[in-house]
Amino acid sequence: MEAQQIQSLFFQKIKEKLPPHFSMVDEIASLLQLSNDSAYRRIRCEKQLSFEEIQKLCSHYKISMDQLLHLQTDTFLFNGKITNKSDFTYENWLETIILHLETIAKVKPNHMYYIAKEIPFFYYFLIPEIAAFKSFFFMKSILDYEDWKHAKFSVNDDYSHIHELGKRISDLFASIPSTEIWSIENITSTLHQIEFYRETGALKSDDDAIALFDHFEELANHLERQAECGFKLKAGQQTASAGPAYKMFINELIMGDNMQLIQVGNTRITYINHSIINFITTYDHAFNEYMMQTFENMAHKSTPISEVNQRDRLMFFNRLRAKIAAARKSAVH
Repeated sequence: MEAQQIQSLFFQKIKEKLPPHFSMVDEIASLLQLSNDSAYRRIRCEKQLSFEEIQKLCSHYKISMDQLLHLQTDTFLFNGKITNKSDFTYENWLETIILHLETIAKVKPNHMYYIAKEIPFFYYFLIPEIAAFKSFFFMKSILDYEDWKHAKFSVNDDYSHIHELGKRISDLFASIPSTEIWSIENITSTLHQIEFYRETGALKSDDDAIALFDHFEELANHLERQAECGFKLKAGQQTASAGPAYKMFINELIMGDNMQLIQVGNTRITYINHSIINFITTYDHAFNEYMMQTFENMAHKSTPISEVNQRDRLMFFNRLRAKIAAARKSAVH
């Protein structure tokens, strides 16, 4: 492949990563500290990029030159940040989620495909009390924040700083069409977390556990309404006859892994969940095509319960509510 062809392909990769309303020449000129005319000449391959310019562009746009040149066909480039206790805290993680959702929501057409291992975490933020509990769990038991080691949780505690971010996440997620593959076990881990905290004294009272179970039933009812009408619903919204499409499948044979595949315009992005709450992303075409095929294969072998198939939908959500009721019963006794 000639140098001009490689440079042209390189800029095509950059263009795919930019939202449609962004000017590529402005972006390149700003990043490389060039005039717009100089940026144009590089984009048109009239002037060859320097190694330093390639490094800056690869680093900024997360592009792998070895993949571009097909030097290593068995490697994939991922990027992401890892939560910590200093410069990328839980609150920073929430803000990053908002930035990603804002970018996805702006580009049309868009669609999110989700293979769930647990309740897709975006839904936690529909219910403030659930969002507060999951945030408490993440900071106390996963991120191991020192200030939270001996803390106890109550639904009456002040989590207003989380709720503000959570509402933005919930509203943005509700604006993006989605297709999700669930299992009846998706709700199990969070129910166990509530039960464990109640038994070990990390909840301030049994009433807090009961309140959380009640709110989880509220969430299950919301999801059932969403599946029934076939459209995404915002918090408190009872039904819809139009809006972002929602498709829900049930698969009792295979547990998902919380993989998300995002369609934004003509580009696909895969989000891989790791270490409980962190995620890495890739724009790699071959990888994303494979993930799309995997999703379609799983959907084909799953039972659709959104809009159609009322019997299986009722059975699924009744089973969810039965699991919540059993957990609530243990807290009462």
